[in-house]
Amino acid sequence: MRKLYRPALLATLLLCGCAPSVKDLQDQSQLSGANNAVLMANYQNAEKLLGQYVYRDRSGRLKVRSVGISADNRKHAIDTVVQLLWETGRDESLQQFAGEYLTGREYQTTMCRISERQARFEEAYHCWNDMGEATRAERVIATEAALQILGSP
Repeated sequence: MRKLYRPALLATLLLCGCAPSVKDLQDQSQLSGANNAVLMANYQNAEKLLGQYVYRDRSGRLKVRSVGISADNRKHAIDTVVQLLWETGRDESLQQFAGEYLTGREYQTTMCRISERQARFEEAYHCWNDMGEATRAERVIATEAALQILGSP
């Protein structure tokens, strides 16, 4: 019975359009490779793997291609680019990219993290506090205080 069940399931998936295409699977594999490259700090390889999904427009803004890529893979590309920009410290590009591709809590978290990394402590404090992240807001104040103490003669 199992042999009959699997082909029937496969036929159902194919008929309803639920099965991923070969292109979707290839994209998924390439994006997973890019994500792994970011995690291993192999940024040049990650950028190379992301090259077919991301480009810069005429004004230099980072963009994700929307044609020929599934919604899930597009989201994976966006998440990987955000991680790459964060890990490589490209805050200006990250702010631009986040403003265009992230929404809600993801966007706000990214902005708070950038403020914190750039030592804009008051801005970071208010950002985290506005999100209801009191512990993180308190940590920002503690970090600022520690830096002031360590910087004092």
